[in-house]
Amino acid sequence: MTAKSPHLHRGANLIQMLDPLATNWNQTLPAPDNTVTGKLVAALDFTLLNQLFENFLQVMDIPIALIDLHGKVLASSRWQRACIQFHRQAEPTLQRCLESDRDLALQLQQGKNYSIYRCRNGLTDCATPIIMDGEHIANLFIGQFLLHEPDPAYFSAQAAEAGFNTADYLSALADVPIVDEAKLPAMLNMLASLAQQITELSLVNSRYQQHLQHTEQQVLQRTQQLTLQNQILSQISEGAALKTVLHNLVTQVELLHPNMLCSILLLDEGGTTLRHGAAPSMPEAYNQALDGITIGVGVGSCGTAASTGETVIVTDINSHPYWQPYQALAQLADVKACWSQPVKNAQGKVLGTFAIYHHQPTEPSAELLEKIKTYGNLAELAISRSLSATQIRQLAFYDSLTGLANRRLLEEHLLQAMASSKRNQQYCGLMFIDLDNFKPVNDIYGHKTGDTLLTEVARRLQSAVRSADTVARFGGDEFIVLLRDIDTDAGRSKLHMQQIAGKIAHELARPYPLSDHSMHQCACSIGLVLFLGEANSDDLLRQADSAMYLAKRQGQNQPCWFSPP
Repeated sequence: MTAKSPHLHRGANLIQMLDPLATNWNQTLPAPDNTVTGKLVAALDFTLLNQLFENFLQVMDIPIALIDLHGKVLASSRWQRACIQFHRQAEPTLQRCLESDRDLALQLQQGKNYSIYRCRNGLTDCATPIIMDGEHIANLFIGQFLLHEPDPAYFSAQAAEAGFNTADYLSALADVPIVDEAKLPAMLNMLASLAQQITELSLVNSRYQQHLQHTEQQVLQRTQQLTLQNQILSQISEGAALKTVLHNLVTQVELLHPNMLCSILLLDEGGTTLRHGAAPSMPEAYNQALDGITIGVGVGSCGTAASTGETVIVTDINSHPYWQPYQALAQLADVKACWSQPVKNAQGKVLGTFAIYHHQPTEPSAELLEKIKTYGNLAELAISRSLSATQIRQLAFYDSLTGLANRRLLEEHLLQAMASSKRNQQYCGLMFIDLDNFKPVNDIYGHKTGDTLLTEVARRLQSAVRSADTVARFGGDEFIVLLRDIDTDAGRSKLHMQQIAGKIAHELARPYPLSDHSMHQCACSIGLVLFLGEANSDDLLRQADSAMYLAKRQGQNQPCWFSPP
């Protein structure tokens, strides 16, 4: 049982005990170990613990506290006034208090279940260790109390040494209980058991909260990924430009992973060169340097991934052999790691690369690699869709043999030319070209040789006009040339057309090599029509066709103008 000292003055209802957490001495102690104390602070329910400590104080008149391994108070009931207002305030007595705390903690570190220690200031403390997951993480202290009747002379001398008001100091000591030493082990065992249970329950709750937070984080990340996928798939289905889709994909991935810089490179049609796709966070000079780079093993991460079709993980650019020729580029972009995922279609053909850069040497987790593959798959859908759209347009608007515009695209360009001519009041011209002496090539050498000759004709026609003009294959060995916005003066426009027609006639008259290494020569007949503003496209084509037949009748490779009957 607890008893009070009859020899020291005290007020029966004036036991003054203070909160040690609010005292200056507690704040000046060393900072606790982050790992060990972090476990404790994360696990404990301090509301329950403080309530337990306060209840013990009310029943036993003995303070109780939880103190970390550095001596910092983490939780506590109110403490004895003799300690807070006196011992912890004067330098000599404070040092003795801290020495007592450390000595008690040292005893517990030596494996003792509990320790009893007489404070050098004359009071007694007890402590027992708190173990969590087999690790000693803190100590449970009870005190201060007396084991025997106090000696007034001893404490009066201590008051004089420390500069205390003797009467106030002895009054505070009167509040300190006297405890039967034989009962201390049972008290400590009870307190340690309760504290241990609270700690373990708190740990279970902490783990549950951590698991819940982890699950919520995973759900949030998955939701963000699905949102990203839906955005990109929506853009693809709506026919957004490939450049726009790839830029949005890279931007959204970087928002999901703030530490990553992303880049998409596209493999050219020949499968040998990488072209810039999207890399908004990389320096423009870096993107330009990579645009047009030839793939191959050892050509950085992306060149190697595109060449081998395998994922390339470079965790440290500075030391990796693939990056030694590109150290200056890496320094320009301030990147230290690069992981490159080849973007492949369903047939396994490499279409490009999806690369992740970091400012520090970094190794990806298996989970992150799976996410990168998912992002690469989105890039593949966008690229494949763009290629398919290009192929569809090629089939719809271009001649499959020569690559020239077909009749459908010619009609579209002709309408555009008429609208521009009306708006700018500039003349446009139409040429109808038919090859002479082409039929013998098919009859003698076969259609394959004839197709080769037609392809060469297409090349020569395109080289003879501006890029803004249109060269179309009308059918068989017939071709159309549309000259846009020639001049506002009819005479100058006709002269220009005449010059272009002469250049075309000269180019097409040059000999063509055949499959047997012999040469074949074709003349051509060209009909010319000049128009201004809106007209009927079918009428224009008929007029040019009529002029072409007139040229064919006249012969001598001379272009003819359409003249109304």
